[in-house]
Amino acid sequence: MTRHDNDRTRAYFTDGARDVTPAAVQDAARVLYVPFADDPEISRHCASVLSDVELQRAARFVAERDRDRFRQRRAFRRFCGAIARGSSAPLSQIHFEDTDSGRPYLADLPGTWFSFSGCRSGFLGAWSSTQAIGVDLEDRTSDVEALQLASRFFTGAEAEVVAGTLGPARLQTFVRFWCLKEAALKSIGEGLAFGLDAFEFALAPSLHVVGAPAEHGGPERFDAHAIDGTGAGAALVIRGRS
Repeated sequence: MTRHDNDRTRAYFTDGARDVTPAAVQDAARVLYVPFADDPEISRHCASVLSDVELQRAARFVAERDRDRFRQRRAFRRFCGAIARGSSAPLSQIHFEDTDSGRPYLADLPGTWFSFSGCRSGFLGAWSSTQAIGVDLEDRTSDVEALQLASRFFTGAEAEVVAGTLGPARLQTFVRFWCLKEAALKSIGEGLAFGLDAFEFALAPSLHVVGAPAEHGGPERFDAHAIDGTGAGAALVIRGRS
C-alpha cells in the first residue's frame, strides 16, 4: 500500500459516506452509509488497505463485481474503525478481529460495539461506546417469496402483517421486518442461526419491540429504528448495556 492509495481511499469514504444516524439516537450511536462504487479504480485503492487474508477472501468470488464489493466493504469497515478511534493512521493499520459468533471488534477499543452490513447497492457501518447495537441493510428484491419466508421465519403476528399488506407494500413490509430482526440479532452478538423469531416487532402504530429473549433483558431493553437515506431496507437496533 502506498500513501497515495490510503489517502485516496480515505478521501473517497470521507466525501461519499453519509451520516444516516436516526435523530433519536445521535447521542448514543453513529451510523454511516456509503454506496457501492462501480469504478475499478476505487476498488483498487480499497484493496490496497486490506490484509493478505482479506485479499485471499476477495479472490474466492467468481464475479469481479462481487470481488469489488467485498474490497470496498472491508475498506469501509476500516474507515469506520479509524473514525471511532479518532485515528489518522493508515487504514491498513486498523485491524478488526471477530468473536466466535462473527461480531467485529477492535482490540484497542474493547468498550465500543461495532456492526456492519452490506447489500448490492452499498454498505452500512455503525458503532457505539455506550450501547450494544446492530444494523442491517437489505436489497428490496422483487422476486423474494415474502409470504413463504415470513411464514417460515417470522412470528405468527408478523407473518399476518405481511400477508395483510397488499401490492408493492408487502415486499417493503417483509424487508423491514427482516432488517429489524437481523439488526436485533447483531445487537446481542448472534447470527441467523439463533433464530429470526427470537425477536418480534410491531410496525404500527409506531415501530417498537414486542418480544426479545429473556436472557438478554426482554423487549424493554431494546430500541428499534428504521434507517432512511440508503435507498434500500435498513434498520438499527440498540440494546442497553447494564
